Amino acid sequence: MNDGIKITTAARLRELLATMERDLGLETLSANELNVLYVVRLLCDDPASTVAEAADIRDHAITRDMSQPTLNRTIRSLMEKGYLETAPNYKAKRYRLGPKSAEI
Repeated sequence: MNDGIKITTAARLRELLATMERDLGLETLSANELNVLYVVRLLCDDPASTVAEAADIRDHAITRDMSQPTLNRTIRSLMEKGYLETAPNYKAKRYRLGPKSAEI
């Protein structure tokens, strides 16, 4: 596959993703918020765990280039908006999907 076809394919995927985000009511979230929400969703979809550890969020391929302060602000923002909440009964920073995530 040549580079022109690859970039066209990537552009079409990006367009499809933007349409899906609008359909889900996520268009008001920033790119960082969407990326963190996606990562937590992926980590919490694992049948072995319904919580996402902060270190796993930080180290995920989607969010690994995000600075720690930005990641912290983004998690806090998603918590304020109801998309994430702290997981109970843990000492370390662990998160689970919040009530707003259940709506989507």
